[in-house]
Parts: sequence; structure tokens; C-alpha cells
Amino acid sequence: MSLSVRAARPGDGEALHAMMMALAASHGHADEVTAVAADFESALFGPQSISGALLAELDGAPAGSALWHRSFSSFRGREVMFLEDLSVLPAFRRRGVGQALLRALAVQAVDRGYPSIFWNMMDWNAGARALYQHAGAEIDDATCSCRLHGAALERLAR
Repeated sequence: MSLSVRAARPGDGEALHAMMMALAASHGHADEVTAVAADFESALFGPQSISGALLAELDGAPAGSALWHRSFSSFRGREVMFLEDLSVLPAFRRRGVGQALLRALAVQAVDRGYPSIFWNMMDWNAGARALYQHAGAEIDDATCSCRLHGAALERLAR
């Protein structure tokens, strides 16, 4: 078994889109996806990009990905890394892919001088919780994730 993690590069949009679609489907949100592979290409590799991605490959096949973006922590007064999605395709789970992605993400955060990585987790996802706890993450069960979008966003903006 040969597991490798690398920074995404131009041309990886299709693989990243496939990972995101698998994640959306596993969370019951596939019908909400509007992104296409070209969106990943322009967002990740455009001149003003604030995001990045890692791609894990197991024996040469895309197995997982981590998509992140820069954010700002008012408590720290510094930029931090926000992990938008960590996804491992079902056929590759429990084979070290998620741990390898987290480790590579931590290396990028340290290399960029980010003091921390933040992310949200579905409370029902016991596998993700175990992975994150094993990595040493602090999990705050009291934090709620909020989103304002669609018609509600438009109404509020008026």
C-alpha cells in the first residue's frame, strides 16, 4: 500500500469535485451542490486565491482531500487556517488516509505561520470524531454552526 498526500495542482478540479460530491452525498446534501470542477480550478489556482487543497492518493488512486481557506481569529489577532472539508472516499476509509491528510494540513499550517486550524464537524459522525480526537483536536460540543444563505440572505440584505 502506497499512501501519499500532495498539494492540489491545476488539473485536479475533477478529482476534488468528485471528493466533495461523495462527501455531500454521505451527508445527505448532494441536491444542494452547485459547484462544478471548474469552480475548484478557478478558486484554488486563480491569482487572488485564499484557499488551498490537499489530495491523498492510495496506490495512485485519488482517495481523499482536504480543502481549506484562510480565516481570521479575533481572539488571536491573526490569520488562521479553516478546514472547510476533509473527505475520504468510502472505499479508502480506515486505511490512514484521513490521518495523513490531517498531518499534511498541520505541516502546511505550521509552515505558513498559522497558530491553529479550525473546522466544523457533524455531531453524528463518530468516525470523524475519533479521527480528530486521536489527532489531539479540542472538540467543543457547545459550538453551533450557523449559515445565512439563499432567500434569507437576500431578505436580510434588503
